[in-house]
Amino acid sequence: MNPDVSKAADKLAKLRAQADKYATPLAEAEAALAVAEEAEEARRAERATEYDRAFAASWRERAQQASDADKANRERFVELLAEEPWFMAYMESRAERHKREKIMYAAQRAQSATGQPGTVPQPRMYDLRLIEDLIETTERMAAEIGAAYAEELDAKRTAYIEATD
Repeated sequence: MNPDVSKAADKLAKLRAQADKYATPLAEAEAALAVAEEAEEARRAERATEYDRAFAASWRERAQQASDADKANRERFVELLAEEPWFMAYMESRAERHKREKIMYAAQRAQSATGQPGTVPQPRMYDLRLIEDLIETTERMAAEIGAAYAEELDAKRTAYIEATD
């Protein structure tokens, strides 16, 4: 046999022997890892169920707290809004539009009561874009806060599930 072929065959035989020597410990380590991963997954699933049960049991209190906070914040909003000069100017402008509407209805009634021809047009209220802008801005900012809170809840759940205590 050619010495190069013989040398290569010997090297291959030695490497196969080494591979056989490590094959069993490798398979055992892989099996141990799979068992450990399954146990960890089961532990996490149990903790997820435990967390979800506790959350489901306390949702009413959490929702009531959010509702109470909403009511308090809404009251605070009205108080602060009444202190804002720009809002007071907007409100006064809207009030003048309502006054004009009342004047036009009264004029229509007066013309009708006195038999005069109806020359007073129907009152029209013109919506200002300010309200839509306020609503859109408020909703966008509130949605951002809500999304951050949802992330916080998810992070707490994940931290609870992954805890090793």
